[in-house]
Formats: sequence, C-alpha cells, structure tokens
Amino acid sequence: MRGAYEVDHLISLELGGSNDITNLWPEAYAGAWGARSKDALENRMHRLVCAGQLDLAQAQREIATDWVEAYRRYVGEVDDEGEDEEGEDGGEAGGGGK
Repeated sequence: MRGAYEVDHLISLELGGSNDITNLWPEAYAGAWGARSKDALENRMHRLVCAGQLDLAQAQREIATDWVEAYRRYVGEVDDEGEDEEGEDGGEAGGGGK
C-alpha cells in the first residue's frame, strides 16, 4: 500500500544518527507503535538531550535497542489509535528528524 510506510532512521538525525543504509529501515504508519509514535519519542529525547537531562549516548542506545520501551519510559503509553496518554498524536511540527 503506497504511503503506508516511511523510510525511518533507527537513530534519528536529531539524536546524531546518519543517513547510512545501516541506520535506515521501513516503518509502518499504522498501529499504536507506528512511525508517529517513534517520531514523538525522537522529539522528546531530543529535547531532553538538549536540556542536559539525558545523555546523548544513552538516548542513542535506548532508541536503537528497544524504542517501544524507551517510549514508555520517556513519553508514556499509547492507545490503539497511536495517541499518547495525554491524547496527542505522535506528530510534531517539523517532523521527527526525518
């Protein structure tokens, strides 16, 4: 299905990831744990790193190892619609470092 996936960075550019093929993968938009949820995590981690509240290497390690667990830790839970616990979808202005 066209437009159902995006080429995603495992470690986003805003967290020091690269455009190298080994850092890219197809990610579905559909589902609670789709691309929009990961984008929300990337944005949250970026803000924490810039504020000095999260070490960059730790952020990279956590998002590359188990981004769903990192989402639960830094953002919260999502419902079946892909919205976080405050009812906001994962998207933010400017995208998620894509």
